[in-house]
Amino acid sequence: MEEQKRHSGFETMRILSMVMIVLMHGIGHGGLGSAAPQGTAAFWICWLLFILARVSTNCFVMLSGYYLSERKGPVHAGRLFRIGAQVWFYSMLTFCVAVKAGAVPLSAVALLRALLPLTSNGYWFASAYFLMYLSVPVLNAVVQSLDRRQYKTLLLVALLLQSVWGTLFYWATDATFVNNGYSFIWFYTLYFMAAYFRKYRVTVPSGLCLLAYLAASAAGLFNRMLALRVENALHLNGFVNTVNGYQALATVIASAAMFLLFQNIHIRSDYWRRWVFRLAPLSFGVYLLHDSDFTRALLWQLVDLPRFGGALLPSLAYLTGAVLLVAAAGYAVDAVYQRLYRLLHLPALETKLDALTARILQRIVGSKET
Repeated sequence: MEEQKRHSGFETMRILSMVMIVLMHGIGHGGLGSAAPQGTAAFWICWLLFILARVSTNCFVMLSGYYLSERKGPVHAGRLFRIGAQVWFYSMLTFCVAVKAGAVPLSAVALLRALLPLTSNGYWFASAYFLMYLSVPVLNAVVQSLDRRQYKTLLLVALLLQSVWGTLFYWATDATFVNNGYSFIWFYTLYFMAAYFRKYRVTVPSGLCLLAYLAASAAGLFNRMLALRVENALHLNGFVNTVNGYQALATVIASAAMFLLFQNIHIRSDYWRRWVFRLAPLSFGVYLLHDSDFTRALLWQLVDLPRFGGALLPSLAYLTGAVLLVAAAGYAVDAVYQRLYRLLHLPALETKLDALTARILQRIVGSKET
């Protein structure tokens, strides 16, 4: 995107969302959330931070709905190539690191997973996002064809089926294929939400957005406390994860509030705006570097977040430093990758792929008309 078309508040949110994702993974994958005994202040403060950061993935997807919903025409093959190339690079990089470190045995199956990361679900988010991006022309056709009343009905039905139904009846077969939000089907709903905000220029005062974000996050923490008791008492495995999933109503409200809050933010300083516009496009690389299936366990084993046990202040201080260091490393590595991408003249290949796709579609449409 050209710089003048980018929203400085949303690009700031993109960076913050990625830092939040690293924070979530530190508490979850890194073991900090289970280091303190259940019920202690340290335990609940860690999980409050987790829930405050839970909006990050939803907001990241909603940015695509905001930016792409007014695009016309077919799928941009060049953009799909860019996404696939970036995922492949990090998959191979982390695979080689894991094999070298002895964390993953070298085998034909492991190598195949590394070579085909989007199909092997090595990065669940990347696979779901790729499938959503393939659907953008269809999603946009829906966005552009509905009037406001029809659009509200679509969002209401989608949230009732995917958020409310999927949470209340979590033990049943996942008929809506939401999988606690780990699904491209859920990404469709997020896309439609953000596209609605843009299409109808929805704005909410910043103070109300902040209040809604904090209140919904507090509700999410309360839900987790209650769900833990229910899960332990009734042995309902997976109940907590569903109640605090990306699709949970409290998470959805907090995500929408965060999104609308940053919509109101506009950075006026040219200096800081330039830095935001430089860093934001590198955010996806932070995720790909630190959350690979091949190196995830190795990374958090080396970081060792639970080293202070239940000691709250040392744990929080160490968590803050570790999250910022992991995120900074990700941004630095992706800056190198993006430079390499340009040196190999791959942006020119993107343009050629777009032109080739346009010609193929034109011939297909022309042949059908004749």
